[in-house]
Amino acid sequence: MPTFTKTGAGALTLLIALALPLFAGCDSNGGSTGLETDVTVMTRNLYLGANLFDLLDPACADAAILGCVAQLYGTVEASDIHARMGAIAAEIEATNPDLVGLQEVTTYYSQAPGDHHLPGIPKQATNITFDFLQILMDELDARGLNYNIAAENMNADVEFPSTVDGVNFIDYRLMDRDVILARNDVTVSNVSENNFVEAITAVIEIGGVDIAFTRGFSHLTAMKDGVSFTFANTHLEVGGEAVIAQIAQGAVLKGALSNLDSPVIAVGDFNSDPSDPVDDGRVYRSFLEDYTDAWANSQGTSTAGGNTCCQDDVHATPSQLDNRIDIIFYRGDADATSAVVVGDDEADITPSGVWPSDHAGVVATITVRD
Repeated sequence: MPTFTKTGAGALTLLIALALPLFAGCDSNGGSTGLETDVTVMTRNLYLGANLFDLLDPACADAAILGCVAQLYGTVEASDIHARMGAIAAEIEATNPDLVGLQEVTTYYSQAPGDHHLPGIPKQATNITFDFLQILMDELDARGLNYNIAAENMNADVEFPSTVDGVNFIDYRLMDRDVILARNDVTVSNVSENNFVEAITAVIEIGGVDIAFTRGFSHLTAMKDGVSFTFANTHLEVGGEAVIAQIAQGAVLKGALSNLDSPVIAVGDFNSDPSDPVDDGRVYRSFLEDYTDAWANSQGTSTAGGNTCCQDDVHATPSQLDNRIDIIFYRGDADATSAVVVGDDEADITPSGVWPSDHAGVVATITVRD
């Protein structure tokens, strides 16, 4: 769990606005058809390639941030993004999900020489160094898998200067997205892509500058075998000192989905551990008021096993997964028939010696009825 430093005027800035139905929508099929089908879904956090919150280390304050950013980007490169996306494409091939909710779908950009450390208004870095989504889509295509990008919400877009010698400067930019992939035999409509409003965004100080880490969610209407249902994907704020933002985001998400036609399947990195009895488990418990946890339902428990987070070092073994925050929820006329964790076994490590992500994924098959 990251430790947040103080911002200029005091502690972590977390403003709260609980306008729950801000993004609500609706869809109608005109009544029940009596049809049912099995839908397989996946939630998968792709991993930025490094822990961005390492920049909160006091050793990275002020001018030291330049060296810390260079070191962090070196960690990103060492995470072997191409191999990791290939491993995740292999998971998709093996499990054949109808819909996939992806988080931390990152694009990295660079600019050399950098100007972010100079006075004035810097130019935004535009040279793409890694586009996780394009790499993953290429890997899927190479396997003959036909998936479309059905929804894509843009989240944080931040840029930092770096140098290793104090003479040559490079700016690195990170753009974070959540993405829904739909297999090409699944019909998609009513796509809604959203950010949580600024008032429930965590703002933290990095290198003397306040940075807003925007998060969001998307949802759509999917149809398979004549059966219509709602599918949603999200990545909520981390817990710990930022849990107040996470709780507010969870409330907005739950409110936004409440007016949509069921069945509803909501997947994502909720950053809320069901085994935590206090604040870090509140979002999970809130969703359980109206939803069923597919993995827990398949196992007969909501707290034991099934860990999905986190590999502190994607090069290290054995697995360091010790909590469960990647969840597949569902409500309405639906029943989960199976749920499994993927990417958590040492056999899943790439030939280059890295885990596919710092998270494991979850795949569930849910019978939905219209």
